[in-house]
Amino acid sequence: MKRIVIDARTVTAKKSGIGNYAEALIRHLVPIATELRFTLIRQPGDTAPIVDDPRVTQLYLPGETKSASTFWIGRVHPFEDADLYHSPADIVPWGVRCPWVSTIHDMMWLETPHLCAAHRPTRLVLGAWYRAEYTHAIEGARRIITISHASAAAIGRVYPDEAHKVRVVHHGLDLARYDLSHAGPRESLDHLVRAGVRYALIVGQGSPYKNHPGMLRAFIEASKSDPQLKLVLVRRFSRTDREMNDLLAMPGVAERVITVPFVKDAELLALYRHAEALLMASHAEGFGMPALEAMSMEVPLLVSTHPALAEVTGGAAISARSDDHADLVRGMREVLFDRDRREASVAAGKRRAQDFSWQECAEKTLAVYREALSGAGSTC
Repeated sequence: MKRIVIDARTVTAKKSGIGNYAEALIRHLVPIATELRFTLIRQPGDTAPIVDDPRVTQLYLPGETKSASTFWIGRVHPFEDADLYHSPADIVPWGVRCPWVSTIHDMMWLETPHLCAAHRPTRLVLGAWYRAEYTHAIEGARRIITISHASAAAIGRVYPDEAHKVRVVHHGLDLARYDLSHAGPRESLDHLVRAGVRYALIVGQGSPYKNHPGMLRAFIEASKSDPQLKLVLVRRFSRTDREMNDLLAMPGVAERVITVPFVKDAELLALYRHAEALLMASHAEGFGMPALEAMSMEVPLLVSTHPALAEVTGGAAISARSDDHADLVRGMREVLFDRDRREASVAAGKRRAQDFSWQECAEKTLAVYREALSGAGSTC
């Protein structure tokens, strides 16, 4: 029975997009991959099994996947006795001596590093690091999984010689979880958003590509006629952001914005359920999971015209150019105040969300494993 090693160190108590992907993939993959056994790399504190199956063992190694610790893993554990190694988070340890599959989420650090970090020294250092790591992970891979056709096109632009190895596998969505029936009542949010307050919602890390300052400016202008409407910004990660700090210090702005660094799953569901709209006019995305979640939760949705968001939403969302302030204001007025456009977005989004399932994601990933195990393509 062939053995697959999966780096699952992103699966922790503190949820993240890649962690949710890795956990959902493993839960749906193991039951259907009956001809395989699995070793899951976990962080030492995360001992609860992701899936309970005798074909699954857990190996505890420190550090997050996208950290310096990954550089050393291959020297401590080269996995020469494994048949395949899968990194769901872009980075593959140097020194791994078995074939590998890498999931590459986007090419932003290589194509548009200014959208990844505002601080120039940080861009230079991390940009060089990511280029080395991505080149290693992509050029050495038997197969490359990516999460959208937009990201596949980006990989082809940066690594044209490796494009033949790319397979698009969309993320799934747990439709049973992202359902109105599982969202708490409005009063469950009173500790975050005062009772009776209406709000629009932004969910995403604080990197420049998320376009939080641009969306904030557009929101303030678009909602002048409704000054009681707030903006809830769930910003789970943020480096120093002078632009946002300056914006929040402006008269009439800070009192319109509620910033939340982290929410629990139940709180996020309730935030979606009771939001006037989700705003996701990013400059770039690899996929755009909050947009998919919002569609399933019947939330009116504004997205940018970036290809990945257009691909995921399939025309269900109201769209605007992320770099055009006037167009963003127009889009926000529609998603916040145009009842017909809001209702159409909700109805189309609910239908579109049905097209994404973790079962299909697992089946397509298993097909990629089988391709890689067959020996076709480049080797380590």
